[in-house]
Amino acid sequence: MATTAHQALDTVTVRAFAALRILHVAYLVGYVVVWRSWYTTHPAGLAAAVALAVWGVLFALVVLTLGRLPRLLVAGNVLLAAAVSAGAALCLPAQSAGGTGTWVFSAATHAAVVAAWACRRRAFTGVVVLLVTAFLTGGAAAQVTLDSQAAGTNQTPLVRALISAVLLVGIAALFRMAIVRLGVIASDADTRLGTAAAERQAADVTAARRRDRRERERMLHDTVLNTLTGIAWGGGARDRPGTVLTAEQCRYAIDAVRTMLDGTTAATRDLTGPMLRVVAVARSRGLRVDVPPLPATDLPAEVVRALAGAAQELLANVRRHAGTDQATLAVTVGPGPGPGRGPGPGRGRGRGVRVVVADRGRGFLAQDVPADRLGLARSVHARLAEVGGQATIRSEPGQGTTAELTWASAGAGLTALTASAGGAEPPVPPARAEPAAQVGPGAGAEPVGRAVPSPGWVPSGTSAAELRDSYAAGLRRTVAVAAAIWFGCTAVVLVATLPSSRSVVLSVSCWCGMALLVAVAAGMSRRRPLRRREALLIVALGLAITVVVGLGTVPTWHGTSTGGPPSRINAWPVLVLPVLLALLAVSRLFVAWLVAIAATIAVLGVLVLTGADAGGGPATATGSGGTGSGGTGPLALAQLLAATNGQVALQIMVAMGGPVLRRTADQVARALEEETARAALEQSERAVQADRERGLATIQQEVLPMLEAVADGLLDPRDQAVRDRCARHAAAIRRTLVSGAAGALGTLAPAVVGARAHGLEVEVRVVGEPRHIPPAVRERLAEVLPGMLWDASAAGAGEAVLTLIGEPAGGQLFLTYRRAAGPAGPPGPAPATHLAAGGEVADAEILTISTDVEDDQTCVEIDWSAVDEHAGPP
Repeated sequence: MATTAHQALDTVTVRAFAALRILHVAYLVGYVVVWRSWYTTHPAGLAAAVALAVWGVLFALVVLTLGRLPRLLVAGNVLLAAAVSAGAALCLPAQSAGGTGTWVFSAATHAAVVAAWACRRRAFTGVVVLLVTAFLTGGAAAQVTLDSQAAGTNQTPLVRALISAVLLVGIAALFRMAIVRLGVIASDADTRLGTAAAERQAADVTAARRRDRRERERMLHDTVLNTLTGIAWGGGARDRPGTVLTAEQCRYAIDAVRTMLDGTTAATRDLTGPMLRVVAVARSRGLRVDVPPLPATDLPAEVVRALAGAAQELLANVRRHAGTDQATLAVTVGPGPGPGRGPGPGRGRGRGVRVVVADRGRGFLAQDVPADRLGLARSVHARLAEVGGQATIRSEPGQGTTAELTWASAGAGLTALTASAGGAEPPVPPARAEPAAQVGPGAGAEPVGRAVPSPGWVPSGTSAAELRDSYAAGLRRTVAVAAAIWFGCTAVVLVATLPSSRSVVLSVSCWCGMALLVAVAAGMSRRRPLRRREALLIVALGLAITVVVGLGTVPTWHGTSTGGPPSRINAWPVLVLPVLLALLAVSRLFVAWLVAIAATIAVLGVLVLTGADAGGGPATATGSGGTGSGGTGPLALAQLLAATNGQVALQIMVAMGGPVLRRTADQVARALEEETARAALEQSERAVQADRERGLATIQQEVLPMLEAVADGLLDPRDQAVRDRCARHAAAIRRTLVSGAAGALGTLAPAVVGARAHGLEVEVRVVGEPRHIPPAVRERLAEVLPGMLWDASAAGAGEAVLTLIGEPAGGQLFLTYRRAAGPAGPPGPAPATHLAAGGEVADAEILTISTDVEDDQTCVEIDWSAVDEHAGPP
């Protein structure tokens, strides 16, 4: 499979050469059949034709088998073509010697275009000189041995050979130009794909490091922080069973940290094992967990980790806060088609899953959750949001708590999943955030909620589409330029055929008209693909000019020649029609292209069959080898065969190249995507491991030895000094986890840091992407936010929750806090804005600020819409 655009181009071109060689063999056989009366009396010519046909079959087989062009094959192709060109007088009837409508010229053309592809410039030039010399040598030999009676209208084979040599050089040069241009396109495609792959790899590594940092923070919260906090509070350490439980918790925390440092966490797609381990840990800590039989699942490994981690935190919350020692955990697999592929359990079905953790404890109100509680925010809501899932928590005081964790693949929606499980549909997220009742999503250094692709990420479909478009546009422009240049070469043929024209003025006028048609068609095709009506009109006009020129041709025919009269298509328009058809092919007008090819061949056939005798020959039959007046002899049929071969040969190059290049583009992009993914995975593993070692260094050096000492009984968790040490470490970890969210605020972070320095504990929650906030809005927020935080502090609030929502279409910022009975705050910056309860202010038409006070709960809301960075505020 091709892995670069250049390899794709190589593959397509080599296959096209094989197809052209097979077409040449078919044309050669047809030519010999048409001239069978001559070849039966000239065994040397027949032997040469047979040898070239065998070589053509061998060439095609070798190329298709190897998928490349060996040097010896290219050299043999050139030498054999040169040999038959030099011996044209022996290989061809006298009436055809030196002309373009022969299998000798076709063989020379094939050798030239193959050399244009396979050889360097100097070697290619040598090949063209060799072929031209051989062709002129053959024409000269035919001229010297000329039999005027047998040659018929071909009294100057050397002149014909000279014209054919000019056309041969033109074809070779144009093909070389096309190859160079397509090579540039391939190089550009490789560069762009390589850049996209590098950007995606960097984005994947960055995303992996971010995910691991969040998982590392959750691990610290769920294990080390909870264990340290429990010891600091003296929980479970008053008696022997409590001491044993504390030791087990210490070992669990130590194992969690070391497992992350060692990178030995096993990936699994089945949720059963991880859930049973979560339940076992909860039971070891004194919580009775009822678990119905767990179904087998086939989920992405990251989803399994997220669900298990969130369930563990929910069970820990039940043990710590619910006031009950009993809970239930249930797992339900939802229906619906999913992306699973292949045989196996769970494959081919929807991979939706629902985990429910419930208790009959004391329950709670969302607004009563302290701002420094990170468990639900980070370990539950954020965990599920990162993998595309959802956490829904319903609780009422005295009624217990029910938490639902849901995740579904593209084929199984959350609503259908929840409904199939017998539960209520998950609530539709409100159009506006309600921070006063928000338990999550929670604080984190990275945004949570809707997944946003990384800027450098380029999907396979996009890269393949870009590569296909590059090839299509490049091929179209190349054919357009080649068509214009090739038409200029037909001026030589026009001059050579003027003596056989009824009217020189008419012939020149038709040539000028065709020039205008080719210029218009090439110009349009170079800018954009032709439309169907345009394409059909262009071909119709081209065929009309061909008919006019054909009807105006009166070739001189010596009636004694055995080949019969020449045809009316032995003129320059036949050389132009293939490029017009090629313009249709590169515009991807398949139906119109087929119709145009059929019409072209039909028109040429009619001209041949109805115009064999244009006057000048006797109306007598010439036997099997000739024709009478109005008949069609071998010469006319051979010219029709050659014209058809020329039409089809160019269409093979163009029509075969386009679709194959487009298909190969998908392979190139897919191979590059797989290679990029592998490289990103390897680099991510190294970077993540380094991040873990740096991020957990303090924990490993200072906290783990103390926990080991507690687990081994060397330190007594009831000792006040041990509890104080645990409290200090817990406070340090908590500050790290909480303050990390301020980093996502960017220029807004100093206001939060300043408020904390003055005693106001601010929990930061980020939803969406802060990078979507326009600079003008960000600047105004930086001016307003310090005053808002000052107002909260002046109102006697010791804690506040700051929620930032960034979306492409706009965003919101909420600040919620509880007012104290007596407002007394520390000195600080002057408030930037003051709003009465229920008030609303349009801040310079950039921000809309409103405040709402209910009982002692205050919520300040700031809204904004997308701002044009160039035009300024609306």
